[in-house]
Amino acid sequence: MDWDPDVFQRNALLAQLAGLIDIDHQQWPTVAELNVHLNPSLSGEPLPVRFINDAEFNALNCYYEQSVAQGLVPTREQNWHDLFGALIWALFPQTKALLSRLHMDDISALGLKRTPRRDRITHFDECGLVLAVTDKDEVQALLKQHAWQTLFIEQRARFGRQWQPFIFGHALYEQALAPFIGLTAKCVLIEVEPSFFTLTRAEQYARLDPQLAIELERSALFDQPRSLLPLPLLGIPGWWPANEDPAFYQNQDYFRPRRNR
Repeated sequence: MDWDPDVFQRNALLAQLAGLIDIDHQQWPTVAELNVHLNPSLSGEPLPVRFINDAEFNALNCYYEQSVAQGLVPTREQNWHDLFGALIWALFPQTKALLSRLHMDDISALGLKRTPRRDRITHFDECGLVLAVTDKDEVQALLKQHAWQTLFIEQRARFGRQWQPFIFGHALYEQALAPFIGLTAKCVLIEVEPSFFTLTRAEQYARLDPQLAIELERSALFDQPRSLLPLPLLGIPGWWPANEDPAFYQNQDYFRPRRNR
């Protein structure tokens, strides 16, 4: 897709990025500009990586994960997928660094072949969503049960007050440029104090990132099959106009009931 300077204000799924990143939205930012404007991260700490163009990456003669492990993130010019990937590095630098290290742990032990663990890491990296909540056990039970009516209709008022979603997967942001029924995130829950919801959005990211990194490593989440919980992205209140009508949630092809195993 061509550059769209207004998409961050017009598109509700991308609006959470508006005002967080100091980039000239009138044209595609260059890789050099990303290195300037995305550093330091929102937490005020320097990024652990530098973004590099195709020529620099090709000169390394290695795989993508090996390049990132050296602190060099291959980033294609004028490419939405890679632009969103760079933005996620600025929002979640500690978590992104952890995912890189987990990839390299498997590569060091088992070689470059893909493993189920690395597939799960990649799935979260591309399509992950972090749901900050004050009541993790309750929300986790609703997600596991696919209790969409309770989550999105009966408890709707809790979004923004006790529950707050944050997109982590850069592929989700790319897909959000042209949203479609079926757009689904893989969700990880992080429990936060009620005071979290009084913070600015930048402060929330800075608080959430280290918590997420610690939780992912502590729980060894990616070692477990089917450990990521599906969350229909267009069901989140305020993120899709049609979900103001409760009938929207009757689409069981999208809001699927839980399968009995």
